[in-house]
Parts: sequence; structure tokens; C-alpha cells
Amino acid sequence: MKKTFWDKRIPTLLGLLLIVIGVGVTSFLVKQGVIVVGNASPSTNPQNVRITNITDNSFTVSYNTDGEVIGSLNYGKDQNLGQTALDDRDQQTGTLVNHKIHSITVRSLSPVTKYFFSITSGQDKFLNSGTPFEAVTGAVVTSSPSEQKPIVGKVVMPNGQIPNEAIIYITTDNSQVISSLIKSDGNYLIPLNSVRTVDLASYLDFPATSVLKMLFFGDGLSSNVSLSLNQINPVPTVTLSQNYDFTTGTEPIASFSAQIETLPSSSPAVSSGNTPKIITPKENQSFSDQQPIFTGTGKPNEDVKIEIHSDAQIQTKVKTDANGNWSYRPNVPLSPGQHTISITTKDINGILRTITQTFTVYAAGSQVNPVANPPTSTPTPLASPTPSPSPSATPTPTSSPTPIPTVTPTPMPTPKPSAPPPLAPGGNSPGPDGKIVTLGLLGGVLTIIGAMLLFAL
Repeated sequence: MKKTFWDKRIPTLLGLLLIVIGVGVTSFLVKQGVIVVGNASPSTNPQNVRITNITDNSFTVSYNTDGEVIGSLNYGKDQNLGQTALDDRDQQTGTLVNHKIHSITVRSLSPVTKYFFSITSGQDKFLNSGTPFEAVTGAVVTSSPSEQKPIVGKVVMPNGQIPNEAIIYITTDNSQVISSLIKSDGNYLIPLNSVRTVDLASYLDFPATSVLKMLFFGDGLSSNVSLSLNQINPVPTVTLSQNYDFTTGTEPIASFSAQIETLPSSSPAVSSGNTPKIITPKENQSFSDQQPIFTGTGKPNEDVKIEIHSDAQIQTKVKTDANGNWSYRPNVPLSPGQHTISITTKDINGILRTITQTFTVYAAGSQVNPVANPPTSTPTPLASPTPSPSPSATPTPTSSPTPIPTVTPTPMPTPKPSAPPPLAPGGNSPGPDGKIVTLGLLGGVLTIIGAMLLFAL
């Protein structure tokens, strides 16, 4: 039977309509920055997040990643964020470059003001356990800086070559933590005359007996160094992976009594001391007991703030015993499902640190398959590099100008894909949900069906 005009026309119009709808849906999702999305790969995860160099109008956030990626911050006076800061090197050159060691200075800030920020690493956004990181600027200091000479030296790799990238953290008794990227030739020159006290209220007047603690990190290796004030100009050459106490000699030492911080790549010979830890639960551990006992370690006789993020938020405080151990059992049953526990306490250097673990609670009577060796994740915040010198390992920056808070996405804050462009990270943008994925698939299917109808005629 011969086909009429409308027999041919209707399938053609339908095919064109489906293609237009499919392309329209796809274009909309692309504009929203949600078409090409995925979980952050391990190479983009910020590790050892630290907040340093706090002044009345600036602060620096540093961290490292396994892979080379572009890094930036999205910051603001409230959790809506809205302003962007690039890597210090990118700010100087005007060119975006991939790095493994990232140092981002936020400038032109207001004194004594809390700022919120998120980290955009590659195309993924990272928060601090689901909420923005925090940093508080110091007050304006009216006195003149001291006449303290700068610290000068050089760092090399074990083979004598210059590290591709490296950073140094410096602190001493009653001082804030400062940091600086190492130059491309391995040298560093860091002014000390404007270093502030721990409370950020005044410039530090270095006593003649001051002992400086330094942490070097570069190319996956680190070194802890201790030296006297009269040894800073110049500092003997430091070989990454070796620890030094220049107050007793220039040779590397097997142990380090004045330890600053042990990073994941540090020599195992460095003792971690009473490092704050969550022993129970292990990461992603499961419990059949709805009131599990949580345990951990920390500095002896020190307060430990505990927060359990559940349907009903739990906030409490316990104290470590003389051996640095603590334990806590909730007074009420936790609801079935996944939860997180965060502890905030000071380490042996007096640096405030925050650690977070994820765990699951099953309903009473449920069968639980225990996890033999649950995987642990590691972004570590000085809440500031995190002080990382003495950069300390990973505490989260607090609202008060506490000494170099070390912020630690530990486990790494859940990555939330940011809308493009990657250098304009927004607020709390959620990851792709089922509706977005469905829309994307629908757009593609409609386009394909439309094309098939046209080609079939």
C-alpha cells in the first residue's frame, strides 16, 4: 500500500522533535556542570591540609596530592563562600599549572574575622567532614617587627638532586606556624621578623635560647629538623628523608626527640609520641551494638572533644588518662545506618587536631560481617599544615587563632564535584544524584531514537 504524505511526515517530525529534546536536555546539563562527573580519584585528594602564615589580612592553606592537579580555594565570610584564590605560583605567573604540593594564600581580608573555605583539587571539591574549613585572622599589630634575621638554607634529595617541589614549615615555642615553598633551585630564605605569637596578638621576640622546629616535605619524602637560633643563617643542607637535630651535631639522627610531625611518607624511625588517634572504630567498621564503645589515644590528661554525626547530633568531652587513653560510650542508642565520629584535641606540641572516622551501626539483631582490615583513608588538617611544623599532622582549624591548626581531611572529606570552571569552586555543591544521571541518559536515548527514525525513512 502506498504511503501517504502524512505517513512519511509524522515519523520525520517525531524524529526531529526527539533529537531537539535530547540535545536540549544534554545542553542544559552541560551548562550546569553535571554531565562529566565522577568520584575524586586518589590523585586529587588533598592530604596534610594546614593553615599557616596567619596575619590580620591573610592566611595560607597548603596541602599535597598524589597526582599533579590544579588547586584553588573558594572562600568567604559565610558558608556561601563566593571568592576564589589560586595557588601562589599561579597568582604570580597568571598561568594555571598542575602541582603536587599546593600553597594558596588568601589576601585582602579583615582583621579578627572568621573565614570559611573549600578546596578545589582538579575538578573535585573537598570540605572538612561535610562542612567548610575555617580560619580566623589575627588582630592588627601596631608595634614594629623585630630585627630578627631570616632563616636561609637548602634542601636536596637523597641522590643530591633538587626536589621537583618542596615546602617548609617552621615554628618555635609560643609562635605561630609559618610556611614557604622551596625555590626551584632548592634554596629558601624566610623572614622571621614578622612571626607572631601563638595568639597572633603581637610579633614574637625570639629569646636567644630559642630552638626552631622545621618540617620539610617534597617529592614524597619528609625531614624533621631542630636547630638553635644562631644556626639559621645558613642552616646546614638538609637531605629529604633524613632527620636532624643541629643543636647536637650536623649528622642525621636515627630518632627525633623534638619531633614536629610524622607525615605518611616519613621515616618509620620517627616516633609519633602520643599522637591523637581514633582506635575504635576503624574506618568503615560495622557494629551490631547500637551503643558501641569508642576508644582512642592522645596527649595525657588532655580534653578530647567528641562529635558523633547521627540523626541526633552528639557532642561531649572526655579526658585522656595518664597514659593518653580515652574511651566513650553514647548514653542513647545510635540509629541504624552510617555515622561519623570526630575528635578534636591537642597533640604533644599543643597543636589542635581533628580526626574523623566513618562507621556503620546495624539494627539490633542484624547479622554483621566484621571487617578484618577495613581500609583507611588519609587526606590528614596546619587546621592549619596544618601546624605542621611544628607542622603538625592534621588538626582542623578552629574559630580562634589557635596555634597552627592542622586541618585534616581524615578520612578525606567527601569530594563534591564542583561546577565548572574548576577554578571557581562554589559553595556546598552536591555530587550527581539519580535525577541528574537519569536526565543525562534520557537526553542521550531521545537523541539516538530520533536519529534512528530519520535514517529509517
